[in-house]
Amino acid sequence: MTKALPLALAAALLAAAGPASAQTAGDIRCIVVSNAFATAAKDENQKKAAESALYFYLGRIGDGMAPTRLKALLDTETKALSDKTAGAEMDKCVTAIQAKIKMMQDLAPPAAQQPQGR
Repeated sequence: MTKALPLALAAALLAAAGPASAQTAGDIRCIVVSNAFATAAKDENQKKAAESALYFYLGRIGDGMAPTRLKALLDTETKALSDKTAGAEMDKCVTAIQAKIKMMQDLAPPAAQQPQGR
C-alpha cells in the first residue's frame, strides 16, 4: 500500500472539494475498500491512509443521494470485491487522492510569495 496521508490534509481536501457527489462505482468501491482497510489493517500507516481515503470518498456522497440507492451501490460494490482485488483497489483509491493533493500543491504559490503571519 502507498504511504499514509495525513488526516488533516484529507480534511482540507474535503473542504476544498465542494459539493461533489459519489456518482461512480469507483467512488463507492473506494468507500467499501477504505472502510475494510481502516478497520482490518494491522499496519498503523495503512490504517491511517485507509481512514483518510474513507473520509475523502464519504465526502463525495451528495446530499441528494437516497439511502436506498446508496445501500444498493454499496451492496453491489461489496460483492464485486475480493481479498485478491482489495489491495489493488485500495492503492487506486489512495493514488487518486494523492493526485488531487499534488494538484492542490501545484496551485499553491511559492513559499517566498506566501503571506507571513504577524
